[in-house]
Order: sequence, then C-alpha cells, then structure tokens
Amino acid sequence: NVVRYPGGSYKESAILHKICQVTLHSLPAYLMDTMAYMMGKKPVMIRVVEKMHKAQKAIEYFATNEWKWSNDNVEKLNKELTEVDRRTFNFDLSDLNWPDFIAVYVKGTRQFVFKEDLSTLDEARKHTDKMFWVEKCLQIVFFIVFGQLFTWLFC
Repeated sequence: NVVRYPGGSYKESAILHKICQVTLHSLPAYLMDTMAYMMGKKPVMIRVVEKMHKAQKAIEYFATNEWKWSNDNVEKLNKELTEVDRRTFNFDLSDLNWPDFIAVYVKGTRQFVFKEDLSTLDEARKHTDKMFWVEKCLQIVFFIVFGQLFTWLFC
C-alpha cells in the first residue's frame, strides 16, 4: 500500500533537493515509524526512504543530464535486411503500440520484479486514485494556511 501519491522531480538546486527530501520523505518517515513503534508495530518507513534515496542517487547523473542517442546504424541495418530476415528479426519499432507496451511492461514489473499478485491491481489503482485526491486536498489546505499566514504577517 502506498502512503502518498507517487511522483517526484529533480531540483536544479542541490540545497532545494535536500530540503524537499528531508521535509517530504525523511520527516514523514520518522513520524510514521515513531507512531508505528508506539503502537507496537515494526518501524519500516525510515529504511524504505533510505533505499529510495539510495536509488535516487544512483540514477541522478543519468536523470539530470541531457542525452542524445542515434539509431542510424539500426535504421541502416533494417533497410539492408531481406523481407524474410525483416519478419524473422523484427526490430522496427515504428509499428510498436507504445501505450500497450508500457501497460504490459508495468504489469510485468509489478508481477516479476515486485512479486505482487496481479489480482490486486484494481484495488491498487483505486487506492492510488484515493491518494491522489488526498494529496490534492492537503495541497489546497496547505495553500490556504500559507496564504492566511502570509496575509497575517504582511498585510
């Protein structure tokens, strides 16, 4: 079960990125683990957040730089194939239905990487939709409170 709606972004400022990590990840994890400990349950969120930050750090270089790829050799090879070879070694991605491919890819990741049962997919989608609206409501409340605080301080 997700605790928040999944999402995220990289910040250009390392300081802003660290502030967001602490306020949006670490502090809530410590709070949830403290509550879990007080209720006699096993605290796990700090470990989850640490793993998430480690994974973020591993892909940071690749996610924050611009990459240019060329497939000229692949296109050239595809043009040189005979019709029989083209059917046998079909690697022409222009016919690929990307939305269908991504849907199957996500299901496969869920089933084979995360070892989750696909029968719970509809329930997970409903929970994720619920978390989306919970997050939006909290953002609205935060915006109103921040606006009131700003008005009270400066007006």
